[in-house]
Amino acid sequence: MEHVFGAIDKSKVNTGLLKEFGVKFNNIEAFNGVLTDSSWVSLSEWEAFYNSVYSMRIGSATTMTVPSSVFSHFSTQQDANPGVILLAAGHFNYQQYKANAYTNGDVTVTNEKIYDVAGRNPYEIKTSFAVAPLQNEIQGNTFAFRLQSNMVYKNITNSLSSIQIDFGNGQGYQTVSLNSNKNVTYTSGGEKELKFKFSYSGGITRYSHSKIWLDYIPPSSSPNGRFNGSGASTQVITGNAWQGASAIGDITIETSGTDGVLDKPFIVVEGFDPNNDFDYLSFVNNDDIGGINVSVDNSTGQTLNEAIEANGYDLVFVNFRNGTDYIQRNAYMVEKVIEWVNNNKTGNEKNVVMGMSMGGLVARYALRHMEQTSRLHKTKLYISHDTPHQGANVPLAFQAFIRHLIGESISIPVFYSLFNINVVDLDNAFPDLQQGLDLLETPAAQQMLIYQLSGVGASLTHTTNALRTNFLNEYKNMGYPSQDGIRNISISNGSECGTPLDFAPNATIAQINETVVDLPFFVHNVVFSIINSLSVNPIKTMTSALSTNTDVKALFVMKALPNQQVKEIYKGKIFIKKKVLGFINIEEQLINQKTLNSTSSMLPLDNSNGGIYNIDKFVTLPPEMSGYILEPRFNFVPTYSSLDISSGNQTISYTDLTRSYSPLSPPPAPKSVPFDNFFTNPQISEDHTQFTLNNGNWLLDELEGTPSLFSCLGTCGSSNPITVSGPNTICSSGTFSLNNVSNSAVIIWSSSNSSGLSINSSSGVATRKNNFDGEITVTAKINSNCGLVNLTRKVWVGRPKASFIGFTNSVDGFSYFCSNASGNSFEVESSAPGVTWNARLLNWPNLTVKYTSSTPYSGNGPHAWTYVPSPIGYYVFEVRGTNACGTSSWLPGYEVEYLDCGQFNEGLFSVYPNPTSYELNIERFGKQSKSSILNSNENIKVELINNVGKVVITKEFIDNGNNSIDVSSLSGGLYLLKVYTINNVETHRIRIDH
Repeated sequence: MEHVFGAIDKSKVNTGLLKEFGVKFNNIEAFNGVLTDSSWVSLSEWEAFYNSVYSMRIGSATTMTVPSSVFSHFSTQQDANPGVILLAAGHFNYQQYKANAYTNGDVTVTNEKIYDVAGRNPYEIKTSFAVAPLQNEIQGNTFAFRLQSNMVYKNITNSLSSIQIDFGNGQGYQTVSLNSNKNVTYTSGGEKELKFKFSYSGGITRYSHSKIWLDYIPPSSSPNGRFNGSGASTQVITGNAWQGASAIGDITIETSGTDGVLDKPFIVVEGFDPNNDFDYLSFVNNDDIGGINVSVDNSTGQTLNEAIEANGYDLVFVNFRNGTDYIQRNAYMVEKVIEWVNNNKTGNEKNVVMGMSMGGLVARYALRHMEQTSRLHKTKLYISHDTPHQGANVPLAFQAFIRHLIGESISIPVFYSLFNINVVDLDNAFPDLQQGLDLLETPAAQQMLIYQLSGVGASLTHTTNALRTNFLNEYKNMGYPSQDGIRNISISNGSECGTPLDFAPNATIAQINETVVDLPFFVHNVVFSIINSLSVNPIKTMTSALSTNTDVKALFVMKALPNQQVKEIYKGKIFIKKKVLGFINIEEQLINQKTLNSTSSMLPLDNSNGGIYNIDKFVTLPPEMSGYILEPRFNFVPTYSSLDISSGNQTISYTDLTRSYSPLSPPPAPKSVPFDNFFTNPQISEDHTQFTLNNGNWLLDELEGTPSLFSCLGTCGSSNPITVSGPNTICSSGTFSLNNVSNSAVIIWSSSNSSGLSINSSSGVATRKNNFDGEITVTAKINSNCGLVNLTRKVWVGRPKASFIGFTNSVDGFSYFCSNASGNSFEVESSAPGVTWNARLLNWPNLTVKYTSSTPYSGNGPHAWTYVPSPIGYYVFEVRGTNACGTSSWLPGYEVEYLDCGQFNEGLFSVYPNPTSYELNIERFGKQSKSSILNSNENIKVELINNVGKVVITKEFIDNGNNSIDVSSLSGGLYLLKVYTINNVETHRIRIDH
């Protein structure tokens, strides 16, 4: 990029900002001061907007604050104003090349270097304008908004005459003043649109809009007979010091009825709360994650909140000042809360103590430590709500994504010294990354997470976290509270049936392999998946448009953990790719590719049953994101952990992830459940810390002193499970049914692709449509006394398809065949069952059949290939499959190269993928025998030649092991790729498919 712009006249860029020189982290053109469906601005989009503008700086006409300082300033200001919703605004004029700047003669180009023409102006001026609130979610009914002058960033010279904001409360635009609070009242909750109107001298008006989520709480009109906060009092309690520091808790007390007497305490300890968003009002008013405003009686509509108060309990809610601190430190504070309750309550009623998620660890530790230090906690019931007694799980691939990116810096020529632009760290380009890393490195997160990583960037690696190991040993050895016959019970949000989530171990859960991608949006959602899964009160992300016009491209593949195997679970790289003046191609690598494998000891926790996190509950993803976030759910607290199987004294195996955990048939020793009673959800896993009709009634029975066993073991036990019965393959039609389901159950059948397979919703009779060939998911939805259950079965419809053909040899294992070895094999990947495959070899390039295997192969495993062609070179390898539905046509082939692997003629470079549609990578082999003849930093030239001998692409680069060329605009067909080094020329045959 330095080469392209090195000769331009910077004085003509009088705004100081040139779009083509910068890096568009999002669609900067969308933020043009006009309200459209593409111009929604969240805080993360505002940060990407500012980074984009900042990277455009040329010369000294515009002075801008470094992004990291801006974003740090935001945090400081918001922390200093906790009761105010602060706004951030940016307004910049920038320049871009006119569409006809080159053809009109405003500039000339020589060797892809731009030169100005004297007396000509090649630029046009554009506007970028964006405003966003710093908070994403608010709770209550009346709020103060403020736009401070020190949070307005601009380079425009027009004076601001007025600011108007429509707060989405039905009042229309209201005039606001800089540095002054604007009080706004709402009468309903949900997603609110904020519209901003800035008017300037000269008649200029600019608009922007954003969204905010409102958890609405009426001012004083909550129903009678339920906790609502109107009669609550508060206490601030400080715990004893643990390792030199003390935790502080904000305690809310609300007594039942109207007597104001604390005589039947129900102490609730919140969970991991990094943003301090979950409080007493969240607990009593929410009907989603962690809230008790859920129905426990469908006939009367009574809520769990109302039922708890009707039983005479007084709520004592513990809110951590630091919800990410060491578990022991917060436990010492909870001990003081229990002592305060015992000193201030009337009568002799014993306490109930419930811990939610991490709060269950804190509460159990506090109760047991009081016993060990000879203090009375006077508690009759300890309730563990989806507590990670043996640890919690955040996909290791997500953790790798954050740690990889935050350790890398953008160090491409656009940020070199030519225009005095500093190197930018990726955590400044994507500020969410730092928030994600900070969260992973908090003491409580390190104490809870089962699998963790250390290091950042290239130093990313697995770790055995001493903080977790030490806590786990201490916690396990403490045991459970036992004073005065205390009863210990557990609510698990995991499946009673051991049902895993609907994806396989090592399945791809998120990926980007696109030439157009909104990387800030993707980063934001991966980071918030981690934050939300850990948090007792997940943060909602507003609906927005996906930026598709960006300069930042990426390759990321994130996979679920396999079952105790060493497999790749993460791969990622970022690069810049764009055109200047419509024909100058700029492509620069931002960060090196990094991969991470699982270890052989890791269990497939990501898809196992347990309390789950579901991104769809908190983010309305644009349709395009469905190709990026493939599995929106993952397991956060495995059922074995929330039930503390064997009290942590036995090694957990794969069978422990999938077995049934029923209170009617609890697992025997040594892997028994240490609780006096426990609840697991029938069939499927629920959201982490979710209160429901079923577990709410089970909890009420315990609070009323009449414990019950809740189980649907008859529908899912190992001796009598509910399963979907039906054909594995459908050629024309087939019938599906459920085994071991109650006759009274209402079953509704559906197909994931009704145009390929239709299914009668009541009878389960399925019919193939439109000669469809492929895999389809059949779903049975059951409405029974055990609640709503979805059971699925994947079925193959029609003739076989191959998703991939792989090659290997016994000499070095690379993806080619050796002409002098008998250990060549190929492998067909396909989801179709019961297939026999035939293979054939074709000459290149006329594609005549060279050899057809006479022996069919069944299954998807490696198959020997013994044919030795003459001469060595490139061939096309094709397969076709036969199943009960017939024989497929010869499926589009893959190129395979035959080499004399005993000689040094296999080439210096690997070229992949082949066939390809978008990008062709040229990568130097890592073998010493090959790389040793290449000079360091040798100049490499490649030519791509079409089938009539015309050179269609030429590119030169300094060899650094891996480079690529864009072939997305070329027609499909056969091509020759020539790679020139100082002492060598080699040729590869390439096929481009679209």
